[in-house]
Amino acid sequence: MSPSAQAHAFGLAILPGAGGGAPNVAAFAASDADLSRMSVIRYPGWTRYLSADFSADALIRELASDIASRAPTGSIGLIGVSLGGHFGYAVALQLQAMGRDVAGLCAVDSFMVTTAAATPGWGRRHFARALGYLRQGSFERLSAFVRSLFWRALMRLAGGRAPMLLRRFQNSGWLRAALARNPAFEAELSMRLLMREVAPWMALLDRDPAPLSVPCAFLRIGQTAGDDPKWRRRCPNIEIVEIPGDHEALFDPGNIEALREAFLGATRRWR
Repeated sequence: MSPSAQAHAFGLAILPGAGGGAPNVAAFAASDADLSRMSVIRYPGWTRYLSADFSADALIRELASDIASRAPTGSIGLIGVSLGGHFGYAVALQLQAMGRDVAGLCAVDSFMVTTAAATPGWGRRHFARALGYLRQGSFERLSAFVRSLFWRALMRLAGGRAPMLLRRFQNSGWLRAALARNPAFEAELSMRLLMREVAPWMALLDRDPAPLSVPCAFLRIGQTAGDDPKWRRRCPNIEIVEIPGDHEALFDPGNIEALREAFLGATRRWR
């Protein structure tokens, strides 16, 4: 077996952020051969989040079962981006309870979230992000970002009434047609409903966290350093590495190579 094949002789499951979009998986590949071992895990979407039996714990069990079915034998490595890092921690514990071997966990800028409400400084961050797109001449990304903010504002305006209204009309043809015409709205809708459920769960998760005794890494930007102590409580032997960029631009061309180098270095214990 070649050194590259030995490096990742296990399945790699990638848990994306709350939006569910697949990150650039090249950031986690030591070679082209590694890409075939990776699975980007999809979250169920807004209709599942409206179900009476949906909960964060149920989601973790479903994600663990999905990942185990994709890698029926051998060890499993978990990579969690943003919210996916928190899911990765809980899924790792669930997989261990199922008798599976977890090779390691890498959380990528998974900052702590305890509420689905807007966080302090959101206006400044959004303005800086929009300005960055303008400077780069990325008008398509700017347009998508503005549309996302518009749908987010509508969801927040609906507040606690949103789930009730959506349950009432979720099977309506006009609603599904509207979502089909506006995929950004559907993505934002799914993300808002997901966060309403998992934000309180994350707060409870850190009251008395179960220690994860596998190789763990936390790759994060400087602004996320305040969450280091909580990650150390979850993963006593965690390796923390600071990476450049901001949360929304980690996979941009100017930052992805640094992210890749940090990942490969921090996960050397998985091999």
